[in-house]
Amino acid sequence: MKFKTIAEWLLIIIMTFAVCQFVLSSFAYGQEPELGKWRWAEDTLQPTEDKQVHGVGSFGLYYLFTSKGMTSTQAIKTTIGLGLLKEGIDAFVPWETYGSYGGDGFSKNDVVYNAIGVGSAYLIDRLWENKGDENKSAYIEIYPRHVRFSIYLD
Repeated sequence: MKFKTIAEWLLIIIMTFAVCQFVLSSFAYGQEPELGKWRWAEDTLQPTEDKQVHGVGSFGLYYLFTSKGMTSTQAIKTTIGLGLLKEGIDAFVPWETYGSYGGDGFSKNDVVYNAIGVGSAYLIDRLWENKGDENKSAYIEIYPRHVRFSIYLD
């Protein structure tokens, strides 16, 4: 192994340990709305305005990143990473004190909607007709008066 690779892995291990320690030590404080104390959101999968924003935002970020030259994999990872970062901020920064900069806690349901948004964008991106690649097994064609969706099975 090269020194740079060993140093990178060591840094990752140290940072992971530090984050885990910080998160686990925060659980002892409960749900009081104080800065720096972990909170879980008490929400559901109901498609509220917040959930819709997470889905549409992730969908749009995927297309922004792919249109700027990222690969699909990079765009998915970056979009999911930004969603997790936002949920981390929501967990540690209470909206009661800091307004729109904070949140009501880490919401696993928001993460689900992020995944739905980026997943649907990826599927549409993969299925959309690409005139330069005729070997696709599924695609979408859009005509002035109709839309054609095709799946070819071997």
